[in-house]
Amino acid sequence: MRILSTAGATARHGLGAFTEAGLVAAIAVTLVLGVAVVGRSDPAGAADVYAAKGGGGGQAAVPSIALAQVSERAASIQPSLGSTISFDTAYPKTVKNPRIEVLCYQGGSLVYGEAGGVNDSFLLGGGWSLWLEGGGGADCTANLFYFGYHAGQQTYDWLASTSFAAGG
Repeated sequence: MRILSTAGATARHGLGAFTEAGLVAAIAVTLVLGVAVVGRSDPAGAADVYAAKGGGGGQAAVPSIALAQVSERAASIQPSLGSTISFDTAYPKTVKNPRIEVLCYQGGSLVYGEAGGVNDSFLLGGGWSLWLEGGGGADCTANLFYFGYHAGQQTYDWLASTSFAAGG
C-alpha cells in the first residue's frame, strides 16, 4: 500500500514540475515576442493604417509620442537617471486606454522599464533598477501602445515610439 502512496506522490510531483516548466516556457516565449514587437519601429505600416482611417475629437489620426518635460530637479533639460519625465501623445480617439512604456538599455541590456498611462510621469531609474544601482548613461525608448484583443487573445498593439539618450 505504501508503494502506491509513494508512486502517487511521485506522479503528482512530476505533473507539478511539468506544469511549472510549461509556465516558464510560456513566459519566455511571451518575453521574446514582446521584445520582437517592441523592436519594430512601425509594424505592418501602423502609421499608414491610422492615417488612412482618420481621427477626431481633437486627437490626431496619426499616433505620435514626444518627450514633453523633464523635472525641474534635473541639472539640464536632457533626461537623466533620477529625473522625472512626461510625454506629449496623440492617438485616434477609437483607442481606449492608451499606455506608455519606457525602456532603457545599457550596452544592449535592459536596465530599467516602466509602464503607465499617457498622463503619467516616469522617474527614470524607478525606485530600484539595475540602472539605478549601476549608474551611467542609457539609451531609452518610449512606446505608445494599447492592449487589444484578437481571436480571444490579448495583443500588444504598438502605436508610436520615440528614443532619447539619458545621462547617468
